[in-house]
Amino acid sequence: MSAPHTPRVTLALIAANGLSAAAASQFMFVLPWMLLARGHSPTFAALATACVYVPTLLFAVPAGMTSDRADPRRIMLVALTATLAASALYPLATLGGIDTFALVIVAGAVTGALRNFVEGALMRGMADTTAGVGLLRAHAIRTTVVQTAVFGSPFVGLLLFHVGGAAAVLVGVCALLAVALAIVAVIPASAPVAGDAVATPLRNVTAGFASLRGNPRLQAIGWANLTWNVFAGAAIGIMPAVLREHFGLNEVEASVTFAVGALAVVALTLPLVRLVQQRVGAILTFLLAVGAQSLAVLLFADGGVAILAPLLYSFFLLSNSAAASSLNGARALEVDQDHQALVNLALSTIGLIGFIVGLVAAAGLLGPLGFGALLALIAAGLASTAVGFHRSLVAA
Repeated sequence: MSAPHTPRVTLALIAANGLSAAAASQFMFVLPWMLLARGHSPTFAALATACVYVPTLLFAVPAGMTSDRADPRRIMLVALTATLAASALYPLATLGGIDTFALVIVAGAVTGALRNFVEGALMRGMADTTAGVGLLRAHAIRTTVVQTAVFGSPFVGLLLFHVGGAAAVLVGVCALLAVALAIVAVIPASAPVAGDAVATPLRNVTAGFASLRGNPRLQAIGWANLTWNVFAGAAIGIMPAVLREHFGLNEVEASVTFAVGALAVVALTLPLVRLVQQRVGAILTFLLAVGAQSLAVLLFADGGVAILAPLLYSFFLLSNSAAASSLNGARALEVDQDHQALVNLALSTIGLIGFIVGLVAAAGLLGPLGFGALLALIAAGLASTAVGFHRSLVAA
């Protein structure tokens, strides 16, 4: 049977969200690189990404509440406009002869704070326009686009930094957000949501979390999301330092690595996930992908294979994308229709908590352990996550 058609409105929302994710990725990957180039330690550079992740965490539930009760298009327009304004501060300041790098941190914090409003609007929009297998496919498309944007687009940022410094990177961020705004501007507005503007969101939150408490399978998915993100977050958080310090790549070489990884995600994620899910289902696809990701991280431990960096990074990204796609789709199918934004963002927040814990732990352990031992430890943690999730599902 052929895959269901994904509505154009859904695809437009996914595209705008992907551009927003690409903008955020510049602060996740290129900001650490800039700090390393300015003489800061790998530990400090990894921790600096908290300027994005912590605000994302803090605003997740408000974003979910808002997204379930408002027009997704309007939410995206407001969030993207505010992010664009914050990102333009540093380039405008440099035009006036003021070089205050703290404005880059401010832009990263604003981007993080508003990122989940864009994500929540997309999740609500997908749930409103698709269902069943169609929703599973929409989440696979969304995950592929986001993974490509987050892990692939930094190659552009690195080249911009190589040519024009931090100001050029922020100009690139502004360009991404401007295109996202242009896409959202032509999407038709949804019908207004009826009900009490104050009481209804509160009741929706109560009902949403009640549905989560009453679904053991969804709880198991939430725990898996938390544990997986601890180790995936550790690997992703130190990846710029791995490429620059462990493998010895320069900006151009790292750009090629990011670009090749992005191409692998774009070309292979959807067909691979669809093929495996048709045979074994979304959950087992996630388990297999996490096992492959564990192997990829273990291969990174050997700094002598730097020549294989594009291949290893592609393997790592593809397995990460397949794991995220499968877990997100399985989660969305378990969530009630009325709580798609709130519950999905709440569980994503649990994953983000794990991501931040992993990032901080990896930054702290990097000094005493070194790259090789730390990457081997992360690989073991990913493998243990797959085993533990399988057992929790059996129990559920």
